[in-house]
Amino acid sequence: MPASEKTRKTQGMLDLQVNGFGGIDYNNSNLNPEDFEKSLQKMLATGVTSCLPTLISASETHLKSCFQALEKGRQNSELAQTMVIGYHLEGPFLSSEEGSRGCHPPEVMRGADLDFFEQLQETAGGMIRLVTVAPEIEGALSFIEQLSSKGIIVALGHTSAGIDLIRQATDCGAVLSTHLGNGTARMLSKHDNPILAQLSEDRLSASFITDGYHLSREQLKTYLRAKGSSRTVLVTDATSATAASPGRYRLGQLELERGREPLAYAPGTGRPAGSAVTLDQCVRNVIDWFGLSLEEA
Repeated sequence: MPASEKTRKTQGMLDLQVNGFGGIDYNNSNLNPEDFEKSLQKMLATGVTSCLPTLISASETHLKSCFQALEKGRQNSELAQTMVIGYHLEGPFLSSEEGSRGCHPPEVMRGADLDFFEQLQETAGGMIRLVTVAPEIEGALSFIEQLSSKGIIVALGHTSAGIDLIRQATDCGAVLSTHLGNGTARMLSKHDNPILAQLSEDRLSASFITDGYHLSREQLKTYLRAKGSSRTVLVTDATSATAASPGRYRLGQLELERGREPLAYAPGTGRPAGSAVTLDQCVRNVIDWFGLSLEEA
């Protein structure tokens, strides 16, 4: 039986945020179809049967080239057509503030622009299904409303927005928080901050990177209690360093370094710049840490 047919018949996991896998960077404008399929084969072996390859903030030219490469790979692979159910655009509609932007390059950040998005969507073959937006950027609320009306899932992330603005963004159609607890400034107001605002907004589900590095167990325990299993999504935020040996890798224009632990660093800094965990490990982690059943996890 072909691998794609097996995938269709097997109930597996969905990863909403995958920047790369198995030594292959999806933010590479020169990604070739053979490497793309190899990375999906490795991902399938971990139990993921559906995914959203994710592009981070970059120039217009680079984003278009990456989407073209992803689409070429998807259209030339039966496995990719089965596993890739859309793309996740994580930027450049994000906060450029230190801390909030994470590893995203500030020079390419821009205000929300529907015409720009539509150009990317055309290049992506209409496959952009999820867009992460910081609601405080120029034009964001209208942008969120317009994307939502088109059936595109809008997530909030890499933001410094407080309670009122998070509520407004949710009113406009945002339904998810992207890797909540990460992409946030180190110093926050104790009464009005983006983490508290999104945790307390019951209309927002939230994704969490449960690798044990991006969030402490104590943080995650609190966040899961706030959202409950029905509004929680486990994600990897995987990079090319995932399911790969220790060494140097890429995330678009960024160089990554992976050691033995499933985490990617900016070389020489010790600062996390991405994950190298697999989704099956994320599921095992929450089962082991919090005594959850497999079904709930």
